Amino acid sequence: CRSSRELWTILLGRSALREPAQIAAELNKHWQRLLEGLSYYKPPSTTSAEKIKADKDVAAPLKELGLRVSKFLGLDEEQSVQLLQSYLQEDYRGTRDSLKTVLQDERQSQALMLKLADYYYEERICILRCVLHLLTYFQDERHPYTAQYFQCVEKLDKELVPNYRKQFEALYKAEAPTWETHGNLMTERQVSRWFVQCLREQSMLLEVIFLYYAYFEMAPDELLAFAKMFKEQGFGTRQTNRHLVDESMDHLVDRIGYFSALILVEGMEIDSLHERALDDRTEEHKLANNEHIHQEMDNQLLQLGDVSHHAPVLLAWALLRHTINPEEATNVIRRMGSAAIQLNVFQYLTKLLRSLSSGGKNCTASTACMCIYGLLSFVLTSLELHTLGNQQDIIDAACEVLAASSIPQLFWKTEPTAGLGIILDSVCGMFPHLLTPLLQLLQALVSDKSTAKKVYSFLDKMSFYIELYKHKPPDVISHEDGTLWRRQAPKLLYPLGLGQTNLRIPQGTVGQVMLDDRAYLVRWEYSYSSWTLFTCEIEMLLHVVSTADVIQHCQRVKPIIDLVHKVISTDVSIADCLLPITSRIYMLLQRLTTVISPPVDVIASCVNCLTVLAARMPAKVWTDLHHTGFLPFVANPLSSMNHMISAEGMNAGGYGNLLMSIEQPQGEYSVTISFLNLVTTLVRGQLGSTQSQGLVPCIVFVLKEMLPNYHKWRYNSHGVREKIGCLILQLIHAILNLCPEMDPRSSNAPSLQSLCIFSLANTEAGQAVINIMGIGVDTIDMVMASQSSSDESQGQGQLLIQTVKLAFSVTNNVIRLKPPSSVVSPLEQALTQHGAHGNNLIAVLAKYIYHKHDPALPRLAIQLLKRLATV
Repeated sequence: CRSSRELWTILLGRSALREPAQIAAELNKHWQRLLEGLSYYKPPSTTSAEKIKADKDVAAPLKELGLRVSKFLGLDEEQSVQLLQSYLQEDYRGTRDSLKTVLQDERQSQALMLKLADYYYEERICILRCVLHLLTYFQDERHPYTAQYFQCVEKLDKELVPNYRKQFEALYKAEAPTWETHGNLMTERQVSRWFVQCLREQSMLLEVIFLYYAYFEMAPDELLAFAKMFKEQGFGTRQTNRHLVDESMDHLVDRIGYFSALILVEGMEIDSLHERALDDRTEEHKLANNEHIHQEMDNQLLQLGDVSHHAPVLLAWALLRHTINPEEATNVIRRMGSAAIQLNVFQYLTKLLRSLSSGGKNCTASTACMCIYGLLSFVLTSLELHTLGNQQDIIDAACEVLAASSIPQLFWKTEPTAGLGIILDSVCGMFPHLLTPLLQLLQALVSDKSTAKKVYSFLDKMSFYIELYKHKPPDVISHEDGTLWRRQAPKLLYPLGLGQTNLRIPQGTVGQVMLDDRAYLVRWEYSYSSWTLFTCEIEMLLHVVSTADVIQHCQRVKPIIDLVHKVISTDVSIADCLLPITSRIYMLLQRLTTVISPPVDVIASCVNCLTVLAARMPAKVWTDLHHTGFLPFVANPLSSMNHMISAEGMNAGGYGNLLMSIEQPQGEYSVTISFLNLVTTLVRGQLGSTQSQGLVPCIVFVLKEMLPNYHKWRYNSHGVREKIGCLILQLIHAILNLCPEMDPRSSNAPSLQSLCIFSLANTEAGQAVINIMGIGVDTIDMVMASQSSSDESQGQGQLLIQTVKLAFSVTNNVIRLKPPSSVVSPLEQALTQHGAHGNNLIAVLAKYIYHKHDPALPRLAIQLLKRLATV
C-alpha cells in the first residue's frame, strides 16, 4: 500500500511514474483515500488489535512497537503497524541490525516513536495536499495531467465537502491527548505539537473547501450551515483547546479565520450578482427568492461579535441584501454595512491577501484575489466612495488584489466608470498634488507587456493638472461665482534653471476650483505627459539634495522610481522612452549616498532600476556607475593576487559606507540585496577585460567583508539573513561558471574567477561556505515542516534548500578548478578533518542522501564526497 507522501510525489510528477496512464492508475487505486481525507485514519479498536496479534508475517518486536504507537497516536492498530513499516522503508536512517538495537533499548525506541509521530502528521497533511493539487490543476489546460485529475475530481464531487466539513468540526471540538490516555510519551511538548497539527489540518481542510467552491456552486442551505458552524467556532478562535494556543500558533488561527471568511463570501457569489445587477436580472441569483435563508442568515450575522474576520462577510451580505430587495430590512442592512466599515474591512482584506501570498504566488492566493476582486468591484460600483472610510485602505486592498497576474488584464478591459476604475478615477482627481496613490495603483496594474504599455500611455496623456493654493494668486481671474479661474500669464511649474526640462501651463488655461479645508484645490485643463513631470520631480530632488527638504522630496520620488522599475522589468523595450528618467538615476545615487542620513529605500529602488538596465546593456551601465563612486573601487590598478586579497588601497564606495554606517546598525538591508543583484547581473553580462577588472573591488568586498560576516549582522526581519546568503552564493556561482574566454585576464592581473577560487580555498570565505553546507538535513526538514502555507515549493524552506545547493555547487567548482598543488588547501583540510564528539562534517554531508524535497541536493552532496575522496 502506498504512503500518502508517495502518492503526493507521484501526483507532482516527481517520481518514476510519469505517463498519464500511470497517474490515472494511481488515482483510480487511491481516490477513495482522498475522498475520506483525514478519516482514512481510524481510531484504535479491539478487532484490529486482535488481527495484529494473530498476524504471523509481522515480527514480534514490530508488533509490540506498533501497539505502543497505536496508543500514542490514537491510531488503528493495523494502520499503526503499516505506518511503522512504511516509515522504516522510507525514512528510517539505519540498517536492519541497528533497528534491532533500537527496538531493545527503551530510550531509542521512544525517540523512534517521536519520529514516527512526525511522519504520521506529515502523512495526514499529504492527503490534503493531494486534493489541493487536484483542485488547483483539474481545469488547467496547460497541465500535463489535467484529464486524469478531472476524472478523479468528478468522482470526489458530491461527497468531498460534507466529509471534510465533518472532519473540520471533529478537529475543533477534539479533546487534547493527555499522558493518561496516550501514554507517558505524551508530554506537554508533544501535546503542543499535536495541537499545532490540529490547527494546521483545520486550515487545510478549509482551504480545500474554499478551492472547491471556486469551481462548484454552494447551495443556499450549505451557505447557512457554514455560517452557523463558523459562528459557533468564532472563525477559528473558539477551539476546545484554546488554552493551548501560544503566539507561535496565531498565524494558523488567523489562517482558519481567513478561510472561514472567504468560504462565506465565495458562497454568496457576489460577482454573478454584480453581472445580473447590471442587466436588471437580480431575481435569477440563487439567493434571490429565498426569504427563509435571508432571515436565518440575518439572525446568524447580527449575532456576530466584533472580530475582524466578520468584516467582509457582513459587507458582502449587506450588499447582497441591498441589491436583491432594497426596500426590505433596510436598518439591518445598514447596521451590517457600518459594522463592516468600523471593523476596517479593507485593512483586513489587505492583511488576508498578504498573509496568503506571503510564501509566493500560489493557486489559493490567486483564487482569493479573484473572490475579493468581485467583492471590491461591486462595493465600489454600488456605494459612494466617501462612505467607505479611509481611501488609502481601499487602494492598499486593491493593490493586493491586483497582484494576481490575470486581474490587471481584466481591469483594463472593464469600463473606467465601474469597479476598481472608480478608485483609479478618484486618485487621478488629486494628481499630481498627491503623487503616491496613483503611482501605487498603476504599479499594481502592470502584470505583463500589454498592461505595461497601457500604464505607460495612460501616464503619457494626462488632461488635468491638480494644484493646491493656500491663497488666490494674483495672476488669475476668477469667473462666475469663483468656481472657475483663468490664468492671465503662463506659469512654469518647477523653479528649475533655463534650458532644463520643465512644464509650462499656458496663458488662458481654465481651472475648476473646489474649496478644501480653507484652501483652493484647482483642476487645470492642461494636457501634459506625466513622464516629463517625473523627470522634473527628479531634477527638483537633485536641486534640494543638500537642504532640509530632501526627505520630504524623496517621498515624492520613490514611487516614481518604483513604477519605472516595475514597467521596465516587465517590458524592457519601454526603457528607451524613459531615458530622461533612467539617465538621471546615476546622479541621484551619487548625491543621495552622501546625504547626512541617506534615504536607503530610495537608493535601493535606484539600484533595482539599474539592475534591469544592466541585463540589457551591461557595459553602458557599468561605465556610468563607475563614475558615481557608489560601488567599491580602487585608486591604483591591482596587479597581484595577494595585493587583491589584502584589499589594500581599496575603498568601500558609497554602498560599503551605507552598509556599515546605516544598514548594519539598523538591521535593514534593502540596499545590500539590490547591490548583490546588480553585481551578479553585471558579472553575467560578461563585460570586457578592463571592466571586469573594475568589478574586482566589488567581489573582494563581498568575499572579505560580507560572506564571512553576514550571519553575525543584526537583522530585524525573519528570512533576510538567508536571502543575503543565497544572493552572495549566487554571485560567486555566476563567476565560477563564466567560460574562461568570457572572463578575460588583462595582461598581468588575476581574473574574477581565479580571485574567487583563491579566496574560497585559502581564506575565511571558504569556512563560511562550509558552515552553510553544515546546516544539515534535519534542520532543513524542520523548516519545511513548520511552514504554514500548504504549498511546499515556496517559502523559507525552499530558500534554505537553494542556498545549501549553491554552497555545494560552489565548493565542487572551487575544488575542480583550483590550480593543482602539492599542498592541501585550507578549504579541503576543513572539509576532511574529523571533529570530536561525532560532529564529523563528512557525516553531515553524507546525510544529505536522506533529503527528500529536492533530488538535486543529494546528487550535489555525493559529487562533493566523490571529489573529497581523492584529496
